[in-house]
Amino acid sequence: MTAPTFFSWAINHGVQAFVSSLPWTIQFVMAIILADLVEYAIHRTLHEVKWLWPIHAVHHSVEHMDWLAGSRLHFLEPLVMRALVLIPAFILGIEKEPLTVYIVFAGFQAGLIHANIRWDLGPLKYVLTSPRYHHWHHSSDDEAIDKNYVAHLPVIDWIFGTFYMPKDKQIWPRRYGTIGVALPKGIIRQFFYPFRRRHSVGLGGRRDAA
Repeated sequence: MTAPTFFSWAINHGVQAFVSSLPWTIQFVMAIILADLVEYAIHRTLHEVKWLWPIHAVHHSVEHMDWLAGSRLHFLEPLVMRALVLIPAFILGIEKEPLTVYIVFAGFQAGLIHANIRWDLGPLKYVLTSPRYHHWHHSSDDEAIDKNYVAHLPVIDWIFGTFYMPKDKQIWPRRYGTIGVALPKGIIRQFFYPFRRRHSVGLGGRRDAA
């Protein structure tokens, strides 16, 4: 069953007709905003719900950031995240073309914000997520823990009180990765890690051993 069919009860054909009649650039911006709101909610839940954190911890096990770090995920995470972030766009009737452009944009930005490059995007750093902004999300420095959840729009973090960006652009995270006993080595072992009865990996004092 496809997502649009499953959520057919939420579809309003009048709303869909109006949205699909908008210029594709507006639809593209709508797709970014809607997807990032869902991404924020899911991402924050993965951090703050204790039994879900071990799944997301696989992504945070990366201790040296590069563009491939965005692809290090427990297999359950993209199954949920990728399926849900586009549901509002489907419900509202955003057309295929702007939605396709958004998917390409999101894939490119996912690699960019994890990349080992010291970019903060200058005056756009408060408009679009930059490598520096997302590096702080991966930081295990105390002041940055549970901050910067969004994939695209830092203003969403600002609205919900999870924005963190030192004003001095020369300041970058001192260290990355999880805190406590490290996750098992190897992606296969990490896939099984969330199903262990006890977990000892955390980020600061907020995720002590279960």
